[in-house]
Amino acid sequence: MMGLMRDALIIGAGPAGSVAAILLARSGWQVRMVEQHRFPRDKVCGECLSNTGFQILSRLNLVDSFRSLRPIELRRTILYATNGESIEMPLPRSMWGISRVAFDQFLLDEARRSGAMVLQPVRCEKLIPGQSPRVCLRNLETNEWTEHTAPIVLLADGKGSLLPDPPQKTSDFGIKTHFEKVSGARDAIEMFGVHDHYGGVAPIEQNRANAAFSIPAALIAAHRGNIDAAFNQIVDRNDALKRRLKGARRIGPWLAAPLPRFAVSRAWPEGIIPLGNSAAALEPVGGEGMGLAMRSAELAVEAIAGGSVHRLATHFDKLWRARSFSCRAIAKLLSSSTWSAFTMDIARTCPFAIPVAMSVMGK
Repeated sequence: MMGLMRDALIIGAGPAGSVAAILLARSGWQVRMVEQHRFPRDKVCGECLSNTGFQILSRLNLVDSFRSLRPIELRRTILYATNGESIEMPLPRSMWGISRVAFDQFLLDEARRSGAMVLQPVRCEKLIPGQSPRVCLRNLETNEWTEHTAPIVLLADGKGSLLPDPPQKTSDFGIKTHFEKVSGARDAIEMFGVHDHYGGVAPIEQNRANAAFSIPAALIAAHRGNIDAAFNQIVDRNDALKRRLKGARRIGPWLAAPLPRFAVSRAWPEGIIPLGNSAAALEPVGGEGMGLAMRSAELAVEAIAGGSVHRLATHFDKLWRARSFSCRAIAKLLSSSTWSAFTMDIARTCPFAIPVAMSVMGK
């Protein structure tokens, strides 16, 4: 049956949606992508591409093109506890610092070259499940409404808001901006614990650094929505972070978004396959978000081609489960004034613990 209905509609043109579009279009499918934002566009993200994502680029024969974006190779990570202690460790496999502005545009351009039709800026206003799901779209330039159907709809909107039972929001926000003239190594991801929350600073292309933090919504509210003021309080609470940003200059706006955390659902609407953060969302401390989004797209296309979509949720659960547990645990330990020092002691006295944790996280 799948061979007779080679038509797919994809909602969202981030890494998950674009990779799915590339794979399907290269296989001869008619692919329509719906994206509400004009590109280039930025979004909250740690902007680290894990080895999982890099290997997918390799399978897509896109590594040379990706390198032309001048991503920064990240070979190690440094963790700073709330009490100022730190530990450094090599990454088992390199990660890559790359802005979402550059990376998402890169993948979307490849989706177009592969034959996907991109509807942009067009918002999906309603998604109606069924054997041939119906999608109600609104063109944001003309305000024209249209309705489309397709045998398969891939939902890659980054939040699952169009699902009948969308994921619940947490009490935390992700915030992100770019700095220049950050003091520190250009080959390391640095993670900072800051009393009940945490964040990271990592280099990206064009001599910039990404700063992305998970912070309580109450902290933003306490500063009446002033993220600069909230972030200054965070910096004051971690001496290592203060040293890194001394003399640095913020060169981009602050972006903020609710931080999702939820497991893979076993009850997908008929005809709809969620991808990336629409399928599951883990703690961002592991830097696996983009890589897992891309891998979920790859698994979905393999399942569609093989007629095994009914087993896809099981594959997704396997993809996310161990990483979800380990990333949540590390985030809690890093941001706890009680447990962070203890964690550092364990890492020093049991050097095998770090490689084991890295392996569980998919590094």
